[in-house]
Order: sequence, then structure tokens, then C-alpha cells
Amino acid sequence: MARSQWWRRLPPVVAAGVALLALSSGPEPYRYCQPPPGHTSAPPPARVDHNLRVVNGQSPPIDDSTGESPPQARLFAPLGAFAVPPGAITIRVVIECAPPPSMLPPDGALDGNVYSIAVTAGGAPLSLRPGQEATVVLRGPAGTPSAVLERFDSGLWTKLQTTRATDVPDTYSAAVGDLADVALVVSNATVPLATGDDHTGLLLGVLGVALAIFAAGALVVMRGRAGGARRGADS
Repeated sequence: MARSQWWRRLPPVVAAGVALLALSSGPEPYRYCQPPPGHTSAPPPARVDHNLRVVNGQSPPIDDSTGESPPQARLFAPLGAFAVPPGAITIRVVIECAPPPSMLPPDGALDGNVYSIAVTAGGAPLSLRPGQEATVVLRGPAGTPSAVLERFDSGLWTKLQTTRATDVPDTYSAAVGDLADVALVVSNATVPLATGDDHTGLLLGVLGVALAIFAAGALVVMRGRAGGARRGADS
């Protein structure tokens, strides 16, 4: 079993406590597959690579996530979601970051890593059965106002119907009808906060504008009072 799944062996109450403790301490810094300029070195992104036993000829339920806190990539699939070849005993689940393709999204910029997610049996990729879906969850770098999950397959980027998590920061999910490389994409119309996680720069900017308006108003009042005093003295 992958190291990222160690918490599954804990009793449910203890596992829940571990999850709450991890979230209460705040998310760990994002781990980049290829760190952008200005980012210090950090541990490499975690990956998932392990086997699950087939259940009565059906693919088992899948709930696999990478080992960051919170996870940066996760895959959910119900029992029997994938078409399993006859005689298969196990399936293999692999989740890992991948180098960005040469063709980048035409509608925005990548927000974090591209992830390759694959489910195979005997080395051959498995397809989702007709009418079945899997759910992909990605966490992006902190501070981005909004992002959209997109999949890259056969040289094309396709937007997915994306839902933003309400309980985990910077995390988004989407249902997929087939597996491929996926990534978070920030639209060209979205302006990320470039000041980090605490929005300090934005607050300081608003405060600076407010102080400037206050100073201008005070100057007008002082000039008005001085003019009134001079007119009183002349009379």
C-alpha cells in the first residue's frame, strides 16, 4: 500500500482527528513539479502507485490521494467504474505530476502542476464503462481567486465542469468520463493576487488609498479654516 494511504489503517475516529489536525495547522506550501522562478526548493510532489484487488470481476472502489497536506491530487471512482479484462486480479492506480505539454492552454495559464492519472490492468489502460464517471480533485497554489480543471488529451485542452471545495483551500473537483492528463487553469480574465496567502499587499493598498483620501480631505478643511480666519481679521 502506498505511503500516502497510511491513515486508512487507523480507526475512523483517530483518522478524522489526524485530518482535522493537519487542516488546523494550515496547508503545507505547494509542491511544484517544476518550480517557477522565485520559489525556494521544497520536497517533490508526492505520488500514488499501488495495486488494488479486483472485486468479483469488477474494478474496486478507488479513493486515492497524494501525500501532501492537503493532497494535491486525488481520484475517486465507484465499484465497477472501469471495464476490467477477464482474468484480471488487480488493477494499478498511478497519480503523478507530469511535465507540461508543449501546447499550453489557449484560454489561460497553468495553476500548479499537470497531473497524469492512470488506471491499468496488466499494463494496459482501463476505460470507464459507459455511463460511469470518476472524480478528479486537484489542489493548486495558494492565493488564486478561481481556477478551472481542464484535461489534455490528443493535443487538445478541454474545460471540465468544475466545483470549488468549501472545506479545503484552493481545491477543485470535476467529474470525468475518461482519464487523461489534468491541470488547473486560471483564465486570462482572472488576475491572481500576487501577494501570497495572507492578502497583505491588497489590504495595504486599500489602506493607502484610504489614507490618501483622508489626507486630501483634511487639507481642504484646513485651507477653508485658514481662509475664514483671514477674512475675519480683515473685517
